[in-house]
Amino acid sequence: MPIQRVMKTSGTFTLSRGLYSGIAGLLLVTGCAQQEAAVSTQATPVTAATSKPEQPVRGYARALHAVPGAGVLSLTADASKFASVDYGNVSGFEGIRAEKVKISAFGGDGKKVAGPMPLTIDKGEDFTVLVTGVPGDIVLLPWKHKNQGPEKGKAKIAFVHAAKALPPVELKIDGKSFRREIKFGIATDYTTLPAGSHQLQVLYDKSLAPQIIEMQQPTVVTKDTDGNVLAVEQPTPIVTAIPRSEIITLTQDVDLVEGKVYSVAVFHDGAQTPKIRLMEDKFVPDVVDAPAAN
Repeated sequence: MPIQRVMKTSGTFTLSRGLYSGIAGLLLVTGCAQQEAAVSTQATPVTAATSKPEQPVRGYARALHAVPGAGVLSLTADASKFASVDYGNVSGFEGIRAEKVKISAFGGDGKKVAGPMPLTIDKGEDFTVLVTGVPGDIVLLPWKHKNQGPEKGKAKIAFVHAAKALPPVELKIDGKSFRREIKFGIATDYTTLPAGSHQLQVLYDKSLAPQIIEMQQPTVVTKDTDGNVLAVEQPTPIVTAIPRSEIITLTQDVDLVEGKVYSVAVFHDGAQTPKIRLMEDKFVPDVVDAPAAN
């Protein structure tokens, strides 16, 4: 609010004595009021409106919900929500403006179920937060997508083991082994594939209790020279443990589009059988060339 100023003016008047007194009194009252108004106005502090310019988008984040039995989960980067997703699904990418954030996950009741997980974001970086585990033991796994885009006519794909309850897995593409012994929390490099249909397989050995077989040994009878029985001995049975294994295999056909980059997350359902989720990544040139990401 601008400060008001009270200006004094001078002039020549020819008035009768009574009229002059009345007007003088009126001018005195008016002048006092103006002075009070000026003092009151001058006493009001003037505050300039200030605001920090909004930071440009630094990177992009999304979340995959891989916790069987959990309801909708919301994820935040510091105090800003960037994802709300239910089991088996993945959210879209949302811009993150800070360089360093803390990621947390919240249940439908607003209570925190995982985090905070500190994370540093490089310029133009896109990443997926894998929410995995089981209710009461939920883990946040950040997966930063390092890719430079496919060749013309090709697509790219990478895998991550996000199933905390599953053993190491083997991955096959079109019947050929791609990686073996991929442990929980480990992601593969991207591989280039022709665009079109492909068959993905996840295999792991589900440990079973060994089969125990007991083989009874013949009874040993000791006799003297006259044929009298001196002793009867029953040897301890021979116990053999036969290892058993059960190979669990999940097979899924996918269509890869030319020029696209994909991620595949391996997780599990309530019965601890494997599931996979194909996700399209944010193609790097789209991120790096975006004006907001510079």
